[in-house]
Amino acid sequence: MRVTASFVTVVILSFSLYGTLQASTYGSVEPFANPAVIDTRPLSDQPLNVRKAFATRLLQCGIVSRVVNALSSTGAITTINDLNTHFAVGAGGFEGRTNPSYVYTVIDEGPNAASVGDVKVLTDSLGYVMSQESAFLLDADNTSSFDFPANYVVLNFETPPSIARSAALFKTVGRIDPELFETDTSGYTQYGRAYLSVQSAVPDAQFIAGYMRAATESGVEYTPIVNGVPSLFQGGVAFPGNDWTLNTRGEEYLSRIPPQSHRALGRIRAFHLRATREVLHRLERHDKRSHDDVVSFDCR
Repeated sequence: MRVTASFVTVVILSFSLYGTLQASTYGSVEPFANPAVIDTRPLSDQPLNVRKAFATRLLQCGIVSRVVNALSSTGAITTINDLNTHFAVGAGGFEGRTNPSYVYTVIDEGPNAASVGDVKVLTDSLGYVMSQESAFLLDADNTSSFDFPANYVVLNFETPPSIARSAALFKTVGRIDPELFETDTSGYTQYGRAYLSVQSAVPDAQFIAGYMRAATESGVEYTPIVNGVPSLFQGGVAFPGNDWTLNTRGEEYLSRIPPQSHRALGRIRAFHLRATREVLHRLERHDKRSHDDVVSFDCR
């Protein structure tokens, strides 16, 4: 990860969110379809535990592995595998709200490295299947891998936190400085014990001060600290997406995905939409069943 101190000195720091020097690409995609595709507000308005149960059930049904298999079997990707890419249900926050997300780490160096091109195709495919407005990608130590360079901070918990605890930290940030919480440039993603936030559209000093105070109040570790000075990491970031109001079939995503995978991905997307509609129907006629029952759809 490239590190920028508040006095604009730039150094290189060997660091990783998971304690290994190999993994340095990170991504996240939410599992809740964009409202322009299907009205998911009844699901999005549910408590966090219900939304987490929905995301977990989809993962159990192989929504992510189906995408990887579809891309691999059609030759759209050749370097993504279980040894270099790890997925989990984690926290993702944007514009003052936390949602469960599929967060993933990718080893992009060494003999079993995943290529940047394959990571991009994988992310576009996940965004398409989940009918997302946008996904998130970060190369932690290369500012030119993705669309633009960006500063960010990492707050480290002692152990991996629950999604609710990450959400509470995000709310603490918002209480300290709403410009780091409620704007369309404010958000975070949780990877293991690490809470990562790309810099909002505010000056460096304001961003650092807000997150330093949040870290202190929440009892977590602020990084980076360079020569005793709170500083900023610098990496490469992308938010690949699709405007579903204009491109109703996901054309922006599909334009970046090799065409031989489109049909297989379309079938997975249809499953995602069917599962979402089934849960929405159950919520509409909810009869005091537990949230596990509400989201216990078939993996068909």
